[in-house]
Amino acid sequence: MRLLLVEDDADIAETLVAFLERNGFVVDVADSLAMAEDAIECGGFDLILLDRVLPDGDGVALIGHAKARNNPQRFLLLTALSEIDDRVDALELGADDYLSKPFEPRELLARIRNALRRPLNAERELRSFGPLTLDVEACSFTVDGTPLALRRTEALVLEALMARPGQLVRRETLESRVYGYDKFVNANSLESQISRLRRNLGEHTGQVKIHAVRGMGYQLVLE
Repeated sequence: MRLLLVEDDADIAETLVAFLERNGFVVDVADSLAMAEDAIECGGFDLILLDRVLPDGDGVALIGHAKARNNPQRFLLLTALSEIDDRVDALELGADDYLSKPFEPRELLARIRNALRRPLNAERELRSFGPLTLDVEACSFTVDGTPLALRRTEALVLEALMARPGQLVRRETLESRVYGYDKFVNANSLESQISRLRRNLGEHTGQVKIHAVRGMGYQLVLE
C-alpha cells in the first residue's frame, strides 16, 4: 500500500515514515499544500495522511482540490487542531477520518487500516448549478472548485435545493430533510438556516441565490 504523508515538520515526518515503513507501507512525503497537489495529480496513492496547518494553507484545501478534478482519494487528517468544530468541518468536507496530535502509533495504524477498507469510488456523483457543485455521496459543496464550509443543517438544505435547481422546493420538504418527519419545528428554524446559507453563498459567489416563494417554499436560482 502506498501512502502520501503531507507534513511540514521534518522530525515528525521522519518518525512517521520510519514507523509506517516498518509496518509494510510505501510512503512519499510532501511538506506543503502545493507539493501535495502536484503529487496527487500523478495518482497511485491508497491513502493520504494530511496535516491541516501547512506553510501555504489549510490542508483541507487538498480535499477540495481532488474533488474539483474528480480525483477520488482517501484522506486521514493528522493535526494538532483538536476542537470539535475543526474535526466536524474536516469530516463534512470529505475527510475519511481525523486523528488529533499527539496520538499513539498503534491507533494511527488501526485507523489507516480501517480507512483502507472503505471503497474508493472512481466515479462520484456530482451535480452542478452554475459555479456550485455538490458531491452527492459526501454531501459537500465547492464553488468554482473551492470548498464551501457549511454546517450540517445548512448542507442538508442546500442539498435539497440542488435536487431541484431552479424549481420550487416546499418548506415542508426542506424541514423534513433537515429535522425529520416527526419532529416539532419552530417556525423560524428553517428561516434561520436559509439566512445563514444565503450569507455563506454570498461570500463565495454572487451568482447563486435562494429566492423565497411566500407561503410555499424556496428555490435556487442563478443571477
